[in-house]
Amino acid sequence: MKLTNFAPANRASIEQLEADYTLLSSSEWISSFINTMPEVVAILNPERQIIFGNDELMKLLEITDIKKLIGARPGEALKCVNSTVMEAGCGTCEKCRYCGAVNSILESQVKSQKISKDCRITTEENGIHEYLDLKVTTAPFKFQGNTYSILSIEDISDKNRRSILERLFFHDILNIVGSLKGVSDLLIRSDNDNITSGKYIGIVNDLSKELLEEILSQRVMVFAEKGDLEPTLCETNTLDILNEALSYLSHNKVAANKTILIDEHSFSGIIQTDSMLLKRVVINMIKNALEATNKGGDILLNCVEENNFILCSVQNPGIIPLNVQAQIFQRSFSTKGVGRGLGTYSIKLLTERYLNGTVGFTSSEELGTTFFVRLPL
Repeated sequence: MKLTNFAPANRASIEQLEADYTLLSSSEWISSFINTMPEVVAILNPERQIIFGNDELMKLLEITDIKKLIGARPGEALKCVNSTVMEAGCGTCEKCRYCGAVNSILESQVKSQKISKDCRITTEENGIHEYLDLKVTTAPFKFQGNTYSILSIEDISDKNRRSILERLFFHDILNIVGSLKGVSDLLIRSDNDNITSGKYIGIVNDLSKELLEEILSQRVMVFAEKGDLEPTLCETNTLDILNEALSYLSHNKVAANKTILIDEHSFSGIIQTDSMLLKRVVINMIKNALEATNKGGDILLNCVEENNFILCSVQNPGIIPLNVQAQIFQRSFSTKGVGRGLGTYSIKLLTERYLNGTVGFTSSEELGTTFFVRLPL
């Protein structure tokens, strides 16, 4: 008996799978029905295994024979990174507790009704990660005395991406522009007081830099998601990156009443990388740490050399709940509400796809939470 940390692990026998496939594939009306649907459609047995599907499913998975999928569960067919964690496969590891797909299937089976849920899946093929936002709908289906489930999948990745980028762009940009307008009004009313005017001009300059940085940041993410980003390698000092990121965020609203420190033993060395992208990654790690830190808290930046790799890290005293840990780095997932969710995702996307590095995190009561990026020296 295979172990599971969530959904049942048992699977149907090969003989039962073949019998179900023969029954469904021999029905002309079933084939016609599911192929008229614009979404990806799979018919599952009670063990959550695929026994039939439509042409859209085969097109998505780039196969020409549906028989190649028979017996696979949805996450296995899509190559979800969590489907290989447990020997029992899709739906059985701890992280699967928070998967919209498996929960849609299980809830539909229990309630015998149609259930729709949003689902975030990270897939991996040939070492390349892809991030999918899906709307999964499961409905019970009876045919010739047998009970099955019809699973339909709608890719809402583009919709969610546009929503998040638009929300971030308008929200963050408008905040900065609002502050810029307020300071410029004060500058106009300063009555040519050189000291006061100089102070306001300095603030205007800082806000202008922040505005430009936000616009460039959104532009980078749009290009990165499309695969059109071209890294520019140059010699970069690791400690300079930490200092520049700290300087950029030290006057940010999110840093108010919090302290950002750089470990005095931080490694100062030269690496070949895209300094602009690396700085954005570190800035996003610091932003996430600041948002998770209460007033009066400290954020610690560090950089160490480790087995021909550079490890840049950001530590904060907070603890990430287990249900949140399971969904970190997924696109459109956020603890900060609707329309957020590019922080940790952008860290992973930029680091692993464009900087040839890896990302990770640890979280415990004793040491707090540390996010890190590992880059070749």
